[in-house]
Amino acid sequence: MFILFLKKIPKILLMAAIFSSFLMRIETANSCITKSSVTSNLPTSTENLMTSKIETFRGKLIYEKIPPVMSVQAYLGEEFFLMTNSQSKNRLVLRPTEKVSREQLQSLHGQLVEITAIYQAGTRPASSEVACPLDADGQCMLQGAGYRVLSIKVLSK
Repeated sequence: MFILFLKKIPKILLMAAIFSSFLMRIETANSCITKSSVTSNLPTSTENLMTSKIETFRGKLIYEKIPPVMSVQAYLGEEFFLMTNSQSKNRLVLRPTEKVSREQLQSLHGQLVEITAIYQAGTRPASSEVACPLDADGQCMLQGAGYRVLSIKVLSK
């Protein structure tokens, strides 16, 4: 019986690591704080309140390469982050756009930048259509949430 338990330890540790990574992502998403904002001409219903503002943030841009394996990180597609200058060290998820490409964001890794971005809520694919990590309700986790970068400039040190 003890030998069977020892054989299952690597699987248990892997599952625990994936779950803790998932919890960290949720905490990060829930702690985003706006620095400044300008109202855009998008709809302003309460449902779309976060997506209706163009916001400006300053901080250090971080690039984390997504490992080429099936993981929560790969599913979420989160590879660019902004560590804001706030006291709580918020970590915002950034998404490339037509105006600011993935290559531009990669080239600015580790630099202090100011970005203008608009928040985009995540989407939930149907679990019957795609392999995905599941939430507590047995549905696919949301993916694609983050700030779509509209402009970026490097700040002098």
